[in-house]
Amino acid sequence: MTERPTSATTAVLYNGRSAEMLVGYAEEATGALHTLQFEETRADAGEAERLLQFDWERKAPAGAALVVPEAGQPLAKLDEFWLMWRSGDALYGQSANREEALASALAEDEWLIDRPLVAGNRELHAYGWQGGRLVRHRYGGKREGTAVESVMEISQRPARTVCAPLPGDEDGTAMIAYTNETGGNIAAAATYVRGTKVMSLEGSSAGSYRLMGRHKMGVHVGRKARPAVAVMTESVDDGSYVLLEAQFDFGKKECVWKRTKLEGVAPESLESAAVYYYKTQDAPDPFVLAVDRAGQLIWPRRRTVSVLRADAGSGYLYPILTTQANRYEAAGHGSEIVLRLL
Repeated sequence: MTERPTSATTAVLYNGRSAEMLVGYAEEATGALHTLQFEETRADAGEAERLLQFDWERKAPAGAALVVPEAGQPLAKLDEFWLMWRSGDALYGQSANREEALASALAEDEWLIDRPLVAGNRELHAYGWQGGRLVRHRYGGKREGTAVESVMEISQRPARTVCAPLPGDEDGTAMIAYTNETGGNIAAAATYVRGTKVMSLEGSSAGSYRLMGRHKMGVHVGRKARPAVAVMTESVDDGSYVLLEAQFDFGKKECVWKRTKLEGVAPESLESAAVYYYKTQDAPDPFVLAVDRAGQLIWPRRRTVSVLRADAGSGYLYPILTTQANRYEAAGHGSEIVLRLL
């Protein structure tokens, strides 16, 4: 665990060729904000080195949830990054180049999408659902203050949703992916958002599945591969765990599904799970990390299960970073946080 009031929050800023890894935390006693920056020095050996610790000289309110935004650009080119937290009915964005945080009003029932993005013009974009309406919160950059913009509207708020940048894009293009469960069918959608332009594609899986209760959805976005969404589900027929992946071909306007039954995991044996993709421009290849009822962090595959940590605990928050070939866990406390190869 990291210091309170915030647990470890992680992001990878990448361009399809390299990765920069950030971990943000706030001190328990004072709420002082800090960011640790890491670099993968040897991908073949899974070695990551800390480059610097950045002291923001600012504080987050007690109990705030800290979020490090993700970008499709390397830090050296972007020359800007933000921290975010939610407090009461406002969403705060704190730029490294501003003395004061900017606040944007949240609707009473608004559901924020993980993660916010940093656009090429240095603006911070945070997306949320107000019922079935997708909105974008804009912070700073070339503009002063904040703005809330309506992006599109669907029939109802989705059950799961995630946001990702388009690597190398300088126009602030976001991929908003979401899934729903209706009568045993899992439907997924991928939506490219660039300014006021929206391009969306969706499809429904065959078979009868329900979304797993506690899990994080994974999304893959690249310039050389179809965007993809992957979710953990349970079979309606026998309760077995199944990884469902939807790949979207916008050229052919079709959604192709892949089903992977995790045969080594017994029904109702998992506490939580998260799906990840490696940060690559090649074909997407999702993998699952999960915590079982015994509190173990495991890596379930089609027929085998590997125990990665025996003491993760039921409240594990998946502070995981992926690069092109490896996955790391942010572990430790405060300034002693390290990246550990999983």
